[in-house]
Amino acid sequence: MKLTLLLPTLVLGFMISTSFEALAFGGPPGGPFSNGSYFPNDGTFSAVVRGENLTGTLQFSTSSNASSTGVAFIYYDGDSYLGNSQGANNPVDSTMTVNFQADAEGQGEQTMIIATTKTIEYFDVKTIQGFANCKTSNAFPNQKLKGQGQAIVEQLEFGNGNFDPFVKKSEPIALSVSGVRLSNVSSSFITTDVRPPSVSVTSIP
Repeated sequence: MKLTLLLPTLVLGFMISTSFEALAFGGPPGGPFSNGSYFPNDGTFSAVVRGENLTGTLQFSTSSNASSTGVAFIYYDGDSYLGNSQGANNPVDSTMTVNFQADAEGQGEQTMIIATTKTIEYFDVKTIQGFANCKTSNAFPNQKLKGQGQAIVEQLEFGNGNFDPFVKKSEPIALSVSGVRLSNVSSSFITTDVRPPSVSVTSIP
């Protein structure tokens, strides 16, 4: 009789102890304070970008049913670039692709006439676009991302003999990206218009 009453008491005590331990170590898997094995598709992330003469920060959202939005703040070779960033999360493979586009304003739109033979209209700005392929990992009590990628800078160059501007692309800039999940909720960010440099030449009759 005593053994029959003791057994349910032991089971109840084990259940309470197990529940307390789960809460003490962060609750169910995927929670912001858990040490579980998965996180949801939706989330908001912050990442640091580094390269030669380049540093910056990204903050972006991921979502299973909406486009990713985010912001980018990049400092490269003496110029500050502002723009957008995006992230695509693949929890099955524990991977994430990160992209960003940003620009630094130049002289804006200009028009000049070359020897009365042609009109050149150009938009002067520096644009940087980059990406990184990252691996995600669980780092109690959060999720981290880390990877490698590259960026390309586009800008106008002048003084090629005829003083005609032309669009020049840089050699690929190697990047490292590391970041962390801020929350399990997808945030919405305002998108910035990032316009690349351009040149349009019209002959004068």
